[in-house]
Order: sequence, then structure tokens, then C-alpha cells
Amino acid sequence: MLDSVEIISAEEFYTERASTCCFTGHRRRDLPFGGDISKQGVKNLISTVHLLCHEAYGRGIRTFITGMAEGADLICGSVIMDMMHSEDHPGTELICALPYKDQIREIKLAKDRYIYSLLLKIASAVVVTGDIGDSGRYRRRNKFMVDNSSELIAIYKEKQRGSGTLQTINMAKHNGLDIHVIELDRNPQFYCE
Repeated sequence: MLDSVEIISAEEFYTERASTCCFTGHRRRDLPFGGDISKQGVKNLISTVHLLCHEAYGRGIRTFITGMAEGADLICGSVIMDMMHSEDHPGTELICALPYKDQIREIKLAKDRYIYSLLLKIASAVVVTGDIGDSGRYRRRNKFMVDNSSELIAIYKEKQRGSGTLQTINMAKHNGLDIHVIELDRNPQFYCE
């Protein structure tokens, strides 16, 4: 799948940080209804992501970085794909940050694999930040996204044990990013059938 896409290294990548926002969020299993977009709650979540991205665009954000994991990353990437096809958001770009080249192997649902392939095709850049054998590959990907952004949009659910999402939010706080958190636990509209 990546054969037809030009991949660049994190060292080669450049974006205007002030006009770039990255995403973080949980995998499908931790989203309301397992991320099933036929459920009203998930539709409400997607609408909230749309609203936050539209507001970011209004603040001058033009480039959005997704980590391409199934769940929140693909949802957010799909929202940016919608914006890119809208006349209301000219100049919107998507960057796909992969923790390793064959990340698609982690994506089980055919629909998610299809969305993944669409996002790769429309991306302005595909950046691979690590290697499959690297135990810190997800952290390295998250750090790359935060280091190249001035804003973060997070889909967050409190968990007993830490998560990559919380790790990324903490990195963003440490780096002084403008952080916008969609708190799943505090918004019952994400859990209505």
C-alpha cells in the first residue's frame, strides 16, 4: 500500500508549526460503542471533532497531523478529508505520521483499512517515525506530532492505567501547545443510541 506513496523521514519533514494541529485519541475499543458510526453517540463525537477542526481553521490552522491508528486517529483524519473536499476550508492539508511502515497490519476492519488507504492518498506527506522492532515507536510518533504542532485535539477517556493518549496530552502540555480535549467520560451525548 505504501509502495505508491512517497514516504519521508521525520528528519526531512518540515511544517509551519504555528499553523499545524495534531490529534490524539483512543483506539476503537475505548471509544463509545466501539467507534460504531451507526450509533448516534459516535455521530455526536464526529460532529464535535468537526467543530473543533473548523474552529482551529478559523484560528489559522491549515495542517493537521494524524497518527493513523484505528479509532480516534482515523476518525480525525476522515474529518480533515471532509474539510479538504469542502470549499469552506481552502488550503487544508493532512499529514500522516506512521509509527512504522507496515502499521496497516494493526487495522483489522476492512472499512478502517479502506479509510487508512484513502488518507494516505490525500496526504500532503507521509512520515514514518520508527521501525517495527522499536519498542518506543508509538512514543516517537507522538513526540514527532507534538514537536511539529502548536495545537492538539484529543479524544480522551480516563483509564486506570496510562495510555498513549494521556502521554501525548502530557507532552503537549510540556511543549506549551494549545490543547482541546473532548472528554468522553463527561459527555453523555457520546453514549446515546
